[in-house]
Amino acid sequence: MLRCLERRLAKWISPRAMLEELGPKLNRTPDLETMPFDLPVHGDLQFEDLAGLFASTPLDHAVVFMTIRQTAYLFGLVRRMDARNVLEIGRYKGGSTFAIAAAMRGQGQFWSVDLGEKEARLKKDSAPAYDNQIRDICKRFGLRVNMLVGDARTIQIETGELDLVFIDGDHSYDGVKNDFQRFGRRVRLGGAVLFDDAVPGGLFEAHTDTVGRLVREIEAEGEFRLVKSVNRLAHMERAMPRRK
Repeated sequence: MLRCLERRLAKWISPRAMLEELGPKLNRTPDLETMPFDLPVHGDLQFEDLAGLFASTPLDHAVVFMTIRQTAYLFGLVRRMDARNVLEIGRYKGGSTFAIAAAMRGQGQFWSVDLGEKEARLKKDSAPAYDNQIRDICKRFGLRVNMLVGDARTIQIETGELDLVFIDGDHSYDGVKNDFQRFGRRVRLGGAVLFDDAVPGGLFEAHTDTVGRLVREIEAEGEFRLVKSVNRLAHMERAMPRRK
């Protein structure tokens, strides 16, 4: 029944356009400043402390746009890898940024790159800028994040070898390929590169012809292997040393 409804909707409207039009109205004011913490937080943040990032319907994305499964996977992977050098491309409201920072427990170096275009286009209320909210909540919990505003095509960042790179910025083929070539290839042997919106799933169409295409090309090269797909998230691991 749901799949039939999805097919009928797709014929008449673009789900992504509907989300951008209705989302801000349905979401009202969810952001990091208003995010609830239902349980008292003692010591390191646990995943259950991040429940306020989420909502329960496809149109109400709250603070983070990934599903609970995707975010739990990202959080758990960062923590289980004991990742100490992490880079994120694309942060918008900062849901994934906060989740990664919480998983790192304030240790190591975490760089987050965002152009700021989506906030300028979609944010309609008078709440503090999202980057200010991220700084405030990270300071509150003793977390560290180097927030950089700039274009991932040209920004210069001295990161050295990375443990994990999360790519969720420009979803065009050229854009995501640039992000991988410039930053994803910096991960160490056994390190992880995660691509959002690479795999089909749910009401909203994934970018299988751009992000998914790149994932397939990277896998075919053999230097990285596809570990797992979680909803729309693709996890790739460096399986071979960098080519000289």
